[in-house]
Amino acid sequence: MAGLIALTFDTDHMSEARMEVFLRTCDWPGRAVMFCTQRYACLSEADHELAPHPYLPEGGDWDRELTSKRDLFPNAVGWRSHSCVYSHLIAARLARDGYLYASVDEAWGHIGLAPSPGSWGVLQMPIYFMDTLDISRSLFWPSSNHRPFDTELIDRALNSDGLFVFDFHPVHLMLNTPDVEYYMRRRQAFVDGTPLRELVHPGRGIATFFNELCSALRARGEVSTALGSLAQRHQPIGPRASLPPARIYVSPKAPA
Repeated sequence: MAGLIALTFDTDHMSEARMEVFLRTCDWPGRAVMFCTQRYACLSEADHELAPHPYLPEGGDWDRELTSKRDLFPNAVGWRSHSCVYSHLIAARLARDGYLYASVDEAWGHIGLAPSPGSWGVLQMPIYFMDTLDISRSLFWPSSNHRPFDTELIDRALNSDGLFVFDFHPVHLMLNTPDVEYYMRRRQAFVDGTPLRELVHPGRGIATFFNELCSALRARGEVSTALGSLAQRHQPIGPRASLPPARIYVSPKAPA
């Protein structure tokens, strides 16, 4: 497949008011996927794909969260969880609930990626770049010699074949987050509604990299592709109504 850029956004810590500001001040070419933690009225008029972004913590009621998010986005075909939590049981649940794809697999900087059928026929849309990984790679993997906001990742995506899913968080774009420590010191103030002018980083950060990516797309006349339309063309199986019910974290009884 020819090179395709897909911009995606995870809306953690974004209120309705913050999202309204984000849409007014942040622009990109083409359609994006908004993986949402809640319903946003301001997104109802936007021409972007909407999909759930559930939070599945250890010990949490995963069934309730998955059901709640499906109820919020009954027509969504895509799915991405917070921290990319995933399993075969979740794949079975997503297939039963009618999702076509999940975008949770990390394939940092890899070229030649493509939608690939996973368990129960749910397509996997691998993530080429994620902003939270970009600012934390050197923290958790010191020997990697990682350089955040490396424009080589943009050049590689624009000059190679395959699917290139970029994952950004509006909170990081609005703060122009430069590193994990900066973000952690300001996250609560952001949630509390502190004016952005008091929080935004003035130097190079995630927003800088995002703007460079969008500028490069515009310079080449390319646009972002929504993953849902791509999934429709690559759907590996037909209707999933015959799949058995899938419940998360319920073990079958041991034989007597």
